Amino acid sequence: MQGKSSRFRSTSSRASTLQFRIAAARVWLVWIMDPVRSGAYGHIAAGSMICRKVMFADGESQWLMISQVEHARLSGFLAELCLDQFGDSVPDGEGQALDAIRLELLQAIIHHDDGWLAWEEHSLVDGQLQRPLSFDEVSAKDAFEIWTNSALAASQYGDLAAWIVASHFSAILATSEHHMSDPLAKSWMQATAEQRSHWFSSWHTGNEQVHSLMLAGEALKWLQLFDILSLWPCMAYPVAGEIVCEIPSAFQTAEDWILVREIRPASANCQGIVLEPWPFQQASLSLQASALLAPDKDYKNSDELFTACQPFTARWKLGSD
Repeated sequence: MQGKSSRFRSTSSRASTLQFRIAAARVWLVWIMDPVRSGAYGHIAAGSMICRKVMFADGESQWLMISQVEHARLSGFLAELCLDQFGDSVPDGEGQALDAIRLELLQAIIHHDDGWLAWEEHSLVDGQLQRPLSFDEVSAKDAFEIWTNSALAASQYGDLAAWIVASHFSAILATSEHHMSDPLAKSWMQATAEQRSHWFSSWHTGNEQVHSLMLAGEALKWLQLFDILSLWPCMAYPVAGEIVCEIPSAFQTAEDWILVREIRPASANCQGIVLEPWPFQQASLSLQASALLAPDKDYKNSDELFTACQPFTARWKLGSD
């Protein structure tokens, strides 16, 4: 049996994953301005998901698991509530074109992790640690396949959607020392850059006045922001009814991001999540995700884990103070 310290995913580890996403956002301009650069709703499954340990009133430690696809749905739910704030640079009189772009952007956000669909059906267990495998623990080879499939899945909603998703994962890879050191990284980055260039060119020629590089860049920022706004609760923030063992630290977004600059606990007992500035018209929001709970014990295989899982609804409250 593994030692306790090796089996727990710490708050610092979760924070590193979130900071990793912020670092990825800071390189988004590189990938937009040089698109051919190379080398540099309610889904439940029991596979490689967002996993962390929780404890409720019964005092029993359990694994909380939220699907990547469900996390992306939450991203889309939040984005839709303030979608009218996207696209201020679009010229007056192009309202119909802007509406179509907003709809495509929303689909990209909702479906940006659809490449995980097939993967999550495998219900994977970490064979060495005998516990659920978290999404940020998959191999580089598997990550590249998942990212590619996510962009291809987004392409059914349009060339911009595909470009946004592919650019999102390209930026993540560019800031990952571990994955960038993989022998397959350079070829994946080059192939994806070429595909991104094709998608952008196809979208741009459809309406050269409106379909600008600046607008595409803004769309990418929206995906990156709402990816974080959903990941932070799923990965680090206590759900309703959870016994709080460690209060999450405040989390700041990149300096050039839009809409939200900070995510923090509303109080010392973690009753609510504050977004600053508050980007929504509603005074507060209830957020919920379909999830799974499984006892904190060793699992020999994925079938054993799947049998132990019980459906659970994770709930959070969001507000401005």
